[in-house]
Amino acid sequence: MKQSTIAAIATAPGESGISIVRISGQRSLAVLREIFRDSQGRKRQHFAARHLYLGYVLGKDEQILDQVLVTYMPGPYSYTGEDIVEINSHGGAFVTREILALVLQQGITLAEPGEFTQRAFLNGKLDLMQAEAVIDLIQAKSKAALQQAGRHLRGELSYRVAAMRELVVGLLAQAAASIDFPEHDVPQLSAQQMQTGIEKALADINILLSTSFAGRVLREGLQVAIVGRPNVGKSSLLNALVGKQRAIVTDVAGTTRDIIEEFFSINGIPIKLLDTAGLRQTEDPVEKIGVALAEETMLDADLVLVVLDQGQPLSVEDRRILGDSGIGRRFVVLNKCDLSSQLTVADLDLLQGENIFRVSALSEAGLAELRTAIAEIVMQGVVQLESPFVANVRQEYLLREAAAYLQAAAETVRSGWPLDMVQIDLQAAYDRLGEMLGQHASESLAQEIFSRFCIGK
Repeated sequence: MKQSTIAAIATAPGESGISIVRISGQRSLAVLREIFRDSQGRKRQHFAARHLYLGYVLGKDEQILDQVLVTYMPGPYSYTGEDIVEINSHGGAFVTREILALVLQQGITLAEPGEFTQRAFLNGKLDLMQAEAVIDLIQAKSKAALQQAGRHLRGELSYRVAAMRELVVGLLAQAAASIDFPEHDVPQLSAQQMQTGIEKALADINILLSTSFAGRVLREGLQVAIVGRPNVGKSSLLNALVGKQRAIVTDVAGTTRDIIEEFFSINGIPIKLLDTAGLRQTEDPVEKIGVALAEETMLDADLVLVVLDQGQPLSVEDRRILGDSGIGRRFVVLNKCDLSSQLTVADLDLLQGENIFRVSALSEAGLAELRTAIAEIVMQGVVQLESPFVANVRQEYLLREAAAYLQAAAETVRSGWPLDMVQIDLQAAYDRLGEMLGQHASESLAQEIFSRFCIGK
């Protein structure tokens, strides 16, 4: 079935140097011939592939809308695999919309979000992981994330998954041959050989799975929650770490009611700081909501900075926060180190074994050490940036499913079951790896992935 020809504005809204209207589909060239005139005002029938032509876009009344540069990229050697035309106009929002409206008047359909990349996937120009890399490239928050998305777009992650899939299909083929053609001269696969092959595939998957945390950190940033009771200096610490007055700081307890997010970078990796409401018992209904959000954020964070005021002995609330935040990775930040410590012997005993940092959010003393410690967490597993990482939850889920099936296959071999019983789990693992690449992807899955793209991409 032939797809309709689609068009959209491919550049960000607003005023800029240029704007691009992109057209993809069988009628792209026909539309260009209809609305474009060269610099001498003549229609052109022939457009050489991937050449720029200077001229004008004319409206229905033959009035010039804009002077433009146009490019024709015939399929299949284009981004979508279809004929593509790009019209580069001056970057005014109104003139760009007028050019798009003129194109749509030629019977062209307005593109849905991500539809250009979806067509690239459907036409075999990209696999599903490469398509996902496009949105990661657009949304990259650091140089490291940009480099990783570029590797995925080039197919490095796809190559590793395809290699795992080849290993599994090789085991499937050997098992099937030894079962279906025992009377032929087919080398018989021993249980030990099957076990070794499965363990090799499982090890490869687990190596890739170990990068899932690093992949999320590159994509979204390390989630660092700053928690503590009111007026211990949480907002001051956020301001000091990011180097600007991002959060309101006052002597009034309970100033912060909502989650304040701010990014800064360590070694090219984004750090997402989350300043939270002071944790305490309160009857204020608005503050209660803020406290609940703070507790939820604390549980979801990759790293929790528990801020304590060392100018005062630990309160009941401080001790409760220390108890509640001990589930995951945390640092204890003793703020106001420029003041004499009022922590008691019992307080210091309670903090034994903690990762403690003495800082002053006011003078910035000790902040360098805190940043270095955060950087060490960031770089755990992210040190080999030349290797591809698991990029998102979908990929991680399918890898874990494939690993579970391979583990089940290994257990079947160890239990002495016939090889045809092993084939079931091997086939399931093979299918899950194929789903990562987008083979047999459902229409709803494709729509969910590409709907996250902007219109025009």
